[in-house]
Amino acid sequence: MKKLISMILALVLVLGCASVVSAEGEITKITWAMGCSSTAPTDNAQFLEWYNKYLGEKIGVELDMQYFTNDQLQLAINAGELFDIYFTCSWYNNTNQCISKKLFLGLTQEEIAELAPGLYNAMSKEVWDLAESADGKIYAIPNKKDYAAENFITYPADIAAELGFEIPAKVEDWSELTEFLEAWKETLPEGEYPVLVGGNPAGMESSFDFIDRTAMIGCVYGTTTVETCFDDPDVMERYRTMYDWMQKGLVNPDAAQLSESAIDSKKPHIGFAQAWDSYDGYTISNGYTTYMTRYAGPMLSVDSVQGSMNAISAALAENEEKLEKVLALFELLHTDRYAADCLRYGIEGVHWNYVTEGPCAGAVLRTQEGSDNYSCWAFAQPMYFFTSLPVSAAQVEAGIAPAFDQYDIYYKTVEEEAVPSAMGGFKWDSSAFTDQLAEISAIKESYYTSFASGTVLIDDIYDEFIEKMNAAGLQDMIEDAQRQLDEYLANN
Repeated sequence: MKKLISMILALVLVLGCASVVSAEGEITKITWAMGCSSTAPTDNAQFLEWYNKYLGEKIGVELDMQYFTNDQLQLAINAGELFDIYFTCSWYNNTNQCISKKLFLGLTQEEIAELAPGLYNAMSKEVWDLAESADGKIYAIPNKKDYAAENFITYPADIAAELGFEIPAKVEDWSELTEFLEAWKETLPEGEYPVLVGGNPAGMESSFDFIDRTAMIGCVYGTTTVETCFDDPDVMERYRTMYDWMQKGLVNPDAAQLSESAIDSKKPHIGFAQAWDSYDGYTISNGYTTYMTRYAGPMLSVDSVQGSMNAISAALAENEEKLEKVLALFELLHTDRYAADCLRYGIEGVHWNYVTEGPCAGAVLRTQEGSDNYSCWAFAQPMYFFTSLPVSAAQVEAGIAPAFDQYDIYYKTVEEEAVPSAMGGFKWDSSAFTDQLAEISAIKESYYTSFASGTVLIDDIYDEFIEKMNAAGLQDMIEDAQRQLDEYLANN
């Protein structure tokens, strides 16, 4: 088992040599539809004006990065607007549905390796295999990040210590934190809560082995029976615990009405995140010592590998020159750390600087302007695990180095603990259910936040919710996915 996991997750850290060179001739403009929570980075235009000088000299490219919420991007796509690159995953700009609509270009591994060897060599073949569709093509390029998902609850370490609680490194159930939260709530003034949620906790279903997140179908991890995530007892425990916490006054009561961006991360609270055991970035972003306890993972599956990707427009099939430039951009971002750092952090000298001395040397220190005006989804960018680590001013002043070896630790944890999906590399062809998926998405939208935030007990609305989902074709999808999965397993 360890050997198998090692093969799949022994991601190549020594990157292939880039093939890009200084560009001559005309500049190629590339549009990129990127995800965001609510608004684009304020300094995006200023950054692009500066960054494009670098890209122009390196590969003859001018980048037009445009930021969208998922709803905004779907409106743009439905209106016929095209982009050269799209951020995509199971929960944003749904990959399977975009493939079914023929929005993305499919490339073979051999084509990617030939046109962009530095990109291809940045990830192991096993990762490329998990990104491959049934027809042998890659329709979305995995981002270099934590391919085997781990989910955590974050909490302020100092408050836990003051109250006499030692939170374990791992918990089985969210309810194990209830006693700590109740004690903490007793110390807070009226109107303040230890659990702050905007919409719903992130990743609360991620231990379920998803086939399609829109329909919320897949398998309980380790099995091959297709069902809904509501059939997973671990997922249901989290929904019920959120309701219990809400009833106990531990959660902000307006959670269902808020967006994630409405939560003030600087205020001590528990949060919910996908990360890895050695990750120390939440202390920096929150501004207080933040520890984590893992409740799920590491899980190695198609859903985890495809959890964050960027796809190339199918329109570029007829534009070979532009396709090569897009691949050159991806390759540059996987082989030129400075190009990757700038895309993640902004303009050097304005939004960030490298630390040049002391234990933090080599890390990135963001300026206040950078924190305020250039904050992107790092996980949505192609080369997350290739960029330099961020540090806080307090870390630099105290001489506390970040965990520079955190990615090595992560890979070791995955090698020793990751459980491969029983579904292998299966991907469901949902093209026959485009209309039903749209209807199911609307039904889910009307119910999900209420029970996921703990505002409503899921048991009270479950029958009504599932009846509507079934009427929209849920059971037909489950049967079709089961048939395809059985065929896939029989042939692999």
